[in-house]
Amino acid sequence: MFRGAFEHTMDEKGRLSIPSRYRELLEANSHGQVVVTVDPDRCLAAYPFPEWESIESRLGEMSMLRREVRQLERFLVGNAVECELDRQGRILVPQTLRSFAGLQREVVVAGQIKKFEIWDQEQWSQQQQQCLDSMEGAMEVLAELGL
Repeated sequence: MFRGAFEHTMDEKGRLSIPSRYRELLEANSHGQVVVTVDPDRCLAAYPFPEWESIESRLGEMSMLRREVRQLERFLVGNAVECELDRQGRILVPQTLRSFAGLQREVVVAGQIKKFEIWDQEQWSQQQQQCLDSMEGAMEVLAELGL
């Protein structure tokens, strides 16, 4: 499971060091392979390869007659890029994905249980503040979880 948020620096070529705990999970569960795609929240979502294959399989079973399914497939699958950890535990994030998420040099890698997200550090801070500002709905979810 991917947990925690880590501040990292991406180099000018788009290479991003993945947190060591995440690297261990990726090596163990997907031989260092990860699929990075866009997210509607204007960040990037990174999935271990087997998790991504499961998503594609479930999406492929949905009716392509539904406009929403076609749009989602175009958005998620059409922008997906397979990446592999290099010897230094980095992935290369393509320029198109960096532009979509507004990624600059300083980024946050945030665990989301089965995936992790890659955020521009400033956008992450704003998103966290928005979460705090709208915590009422989240409190109901926490109550459902028994927390």
